[in-house]
Amino acid sequence: MRLVLVDFRHPFFKPMTRRVVIITLMAAWTIFEFVAGSDAWGIFFGALTAYVAWGFFLSGHPDEPEPKPDETEAKSAESDQSEPPASQ
Repeated sequence: MRLVLVDFRHPFFKPMTRRVVIITLMAAWTIFEFVAGSDAWGIFFGALTAYVAWGFFLSGHPDEPEPKPDETEAKSAESDQSEPPASQ
């Protein structure tokens, strides 16, 4: 099992407009924190914005969500049954 901060393949994030709006809001909050004088929070939200932007646009993940484990197992079980037994 892999621990992740954000599941970038979740179906909610599939539309490009949602991803752009999320990055825009996070960047705006980062700027707000720096303008308000909270450098530590500004650095935190800046790093979080960079991580999420990387995950949405640069990480190489396809736009399709990951198949669920039970779907993958069912497909592999079907393909195992359709293959003829190996003769010796």
